[in-house]
Amino acid sequence: MKLKPNPTKTQICAFHLKNKLASRKLDITWEGVKLEHTTHPKYLGVTLDRSLNFKEHCVALKRKICTRNTLLRKLVSSKWGAQPETVRISALALCFSVAEYACPVWGRSTHTKQIDTALNETVRIITGCLKPTPVDKLYLLAGIAPPHIRRQIASDIERTKQITDERHPMYNTQVEGFRLKSRKSFLKCTKKLEDDPQTSRLKLWEVESKQKVEEKLPPGHNNKWMVWRTLNHLRTGVGRSRENLKKWGISNENEDMSCICREVQTMSHLLNCNECPIKCNVTDLQDANSKAIKLAEFWSDKI
Repeated sequence: MKLKPNPTKTQICAFHLKNKLASRKLDITWEGVKLEHTTHPKYLGVTLDRSLNFKEHCVALKRKICTRNTLLRKLVSSKWGAQPETVRISALALCFSVAEYACPVWGRSTHTKQIDTALNETVRIITGCLKPTPVDKLYLLAGIAPPHIRRQIASDIERTKQITDERHPMYNTQVEGFRLKSRKSFLKCTKKLEDDPQTSRLKLWEVESKQKVEEKLPPGHNNKWMVWRTLNHLRTGVGRSRENLKKWGISNENEDMSCICREVQTMSHLLNCNECPIKCNVTDLQDANSKAIKLAEFWSDKI
């Protein structure tokens, strides 16, 4: 059975790089019906534009992720929260899955930074970290590879299918000369995977971070939410210490920065405060041993 065209549901769009003709509309009639002209047609969930820079798609995707972040925040608060592993799984299912849909098509756009901004907020929710926390530390604590790495590996997976699967529509397609050097073609910017996707992500992530990484939550995630959140504040050195509150302009300039032990309350001071019965170091925090957990419990309602 042959497909029958439906002019009333057909849309048209002109793809070009001539800014002078950006507002020009096509006037095409098909089977007596004037076709609808649209500047941003959507095909299989991907919003296109005349120059194929995918700006509109990235903007719409950012809004969608922000909406899902709002749902994710329902699982946690400053005083209570679900198990960190539950929050992480929910974030991967709600936010990261939609952020990577069809990324081999648009993943090399310059506008993907907008999507990364929304995903940065997603991992802040998972870890309970504050906004001043460095982004690279957020993904290490969340046990999730950064968005650009996940998009790159997803594109490489598609390239592997294109090279090896005879059923792929682009099978045996060769790279031809490019008229514009600025264009980052799928065939030019991707390669065949030599390892499984998870191993490939970890290798690329380790090269960038220059340390051992894992796609799972670090030790300490099996504790209560407030302990997990405080533990991450101490690990990153970004928490609501009196020094930080003054630096961020939250507290009064004349307010005392002294801790309960009368010394200046910095994040590093919290590890060895005389008023705290527990002392620990950075290694203890990374391992989340009993000393680190007790220290986090002590400061959980203070920072």
